[in-house]
Amino acid sequence: MKFTNKLILAVILISTILFSFISCQSETKKENSNNTPSINVSESEETSEPAESIKDDVPELDFGGETFSMLLPEQTWATTHIIQEEINGDIINDAQYLLKTKIEERFNLILKETVTSDIWGTSYISKLITSGDNTYSVFFPLDLYVVQYAQKKQIYNWDDLKYVDLTKPYWDGSMNKNITINHKTYFAFGAYDLSYYDQTHILVFNKDMIQKYGLETPYEFVKSGKWTLDKFAEMGKATTFDVNGDGVMDENDSYGFISQPKQIPPSFWIAAGELSVSKDENDYPRFNIPGNERFFSVMDRLYAIMWDEGIWCRNDEYANAWSKAVPVFSTNRSLFAAQTFFYLNDFRVIDADFGIVPYPKFTESQTQYYSRVEGGCKIAIVPVTNPSPEKAGAVLEAMACESYKTVIPQYYEIALKRKNSRDAESEEMLDLIFSKRVYDLGDTWWCNELRDGIFKPMFTKNDRAIVSKMESFAPKMNGLIEKTIAGFEG
Repeated sequence: MKFTNKLILAVILISTILFSFISCQSETKKENSNNTPSINVSESEETSEPAESIKDDVPELDFGGETFSMLLPEQTWATTHIIQEEINGDIINDAQYLLKTKIEERFNLILKETVTSDIWGTSYISKLITSGDNTYSVFFPLDLYVVQYAQKKQIYNWDDLKYVDLTKPYWDGSMNKNITINHKTYFAFGAYDLSYYDQTHILVFNKDMIQKYGLETPYEFVKSGKWTLDKFAEMGKATTFDVNGDGVMDENDSYGFISQPKQIPPSFWIAAGELSVSKDENDYPRFNIPGNERFFSVMDRLYAIMWDEGIWCRNDEYANAWSKAVPVFSTNRSLFAAQTFFYLNDFRVIDADFGIVPYPKFTESQTQYYSRVEGGCKIAIVPVTNPSPEKAGAVLEAMACESYKTVIPQYYEIALKRKNSRDAESEEMLDLIFSKRVYDLGDTWWCNELRDGIFKPMFTKNDRAIVSKMESFAPKMNGLIEKTIAGFEG
């Protein structure tokens, strides 16, 4: 009997230890799950090799003076042109003109760019391809609608294009990894196009308000790794108040943050390292929100900051940029403003001094800052009507390489660093922002259904039932993904 009691005590002791161990392991897994971003850090790495030393491997080719035609959509929210017909003294314009002349001389061809007001281009391009029209060697439709051309088998697989080497740094590796399916590439972002640089999202902060309210500059928080969503909220609350004392918070008062509603959720969830649509181990897209507790935690905190703490100037504008951003920011009534690099041009005219920082991390344990690239960029596709796809491959490869060495440095070093940013710290922030850019398929390919179809109206109305909404939407979203996969593989 004595032996039995000892045995029972031993069993109980061992069971307790095992239970504690399992519980600790479970808690550790839960903690890691809540603190590990969905974005893979390696997807955003860029080369440090000097641009001037980069070369393509396209051999000497002579196209006999033929015309190489490209069709582009007219864009009011990003740079439309890839080449220019003449020099006019503008830095970017002249760089694009030199790009044109260098490629023409190299291959003995004529580069022709046609801009269409049919910005969506979906039916127009499909009709041209279906009819067998081979006027255009390359199309540049908007990325939001590009998947259909692969599904309809109307374009060449880039993996089969001669002379194209997508491992080169002038093809955006971090972006292009997100637009393949089962490692098949039907379109690619290259350095010849500035629209996906323009569509990179940033935060602009008002230096006059920093000084007026005795706040610390966000630069130091970014550098120390302490630029988090909570720090953003803390600074925003310090500048949010009823200016005229009428008891109503509107655009005449002071805020911590201004933005139109559709841009807020994706900019912050991407900055937190989350994706609405991620990739599995076989490079297939998957709906990444249902069951993603970390994503829900980010959204819960975001709603609390913008609605409960009230640092955001509420509006329901659907436009790409808030129409009142310049007057509110320029009169020192907003500490932070949501911007893209394209719309940052609007801030050149304001007197208020400003700086540029990336969107904040979710917590300090997050190791990287991530910057969102919004859908609405141009992207190259080679139609099956092109009788010489190898020529398209040669020209696109050479254009991407040449632009990487000539146009991009002008855009980045001069047009951005010297015109838009106003201090040395902003230049450092630009390097950080461009080194970790992220392209979320739920914010791009499926933005109409997910971002604009669900998150925009929910955030505008302060609707926080995201968990249940995502569960009910999952079958439709999974169906859209499966249809896309089937189109790529059929």
